[in-house]
Amino acid sequence: MNAAPKALASFEVGQRASIAFAVTAEEMAAFAALSGDYNPLHSDAAFAAARGFAGRVVYGALLVAKLSRLIGMELPGRDALWTGLDIQFAAPLLVGEEAVLEAVVAQVSPATKSMVLRVSLKRDDRVLARGKATVSMRDGG
Repeated sequence: MNAAPKALASFEVGQRASIAFAVTAEEMAAFAALSGDYNPLHSDAAFAAARGFAGRVVYGALLVAKLSRLIGMELPGRDALWTGLDIQFAAPLLVGEEAVLEAVVAQVSPATKSMVLRVSLKRDDRVLARGKATVSMRDGG
């Protein structure tokens, strides 16, 4: 876990962090219960297959939750207040598929105590989603 505070000045453009993961059936069920979204595209493999997908499609909002983990725990970490997100999904991630979520520091602004992260979600070399997140830093640095 990322428990040590980091001052905004300690971050540099190009700095990056990533997490690898695969969404499980249990995570999908927990997310459905939490969100109330029981769309069969996410919960019924036969329904998803009839719509042209090779399996159940992971919730986009669940992928955003993984991004929350990356921002809050890795880059920039505990002093981050996530203030904006612009993301485009190019292709779905299916339940059980391995993916890598990466954030790269694109801009650091001491004047506003904020940074912009370029984010991407990839499966192998295929980009499934990309965008940017804006983060305010609530530290003493």
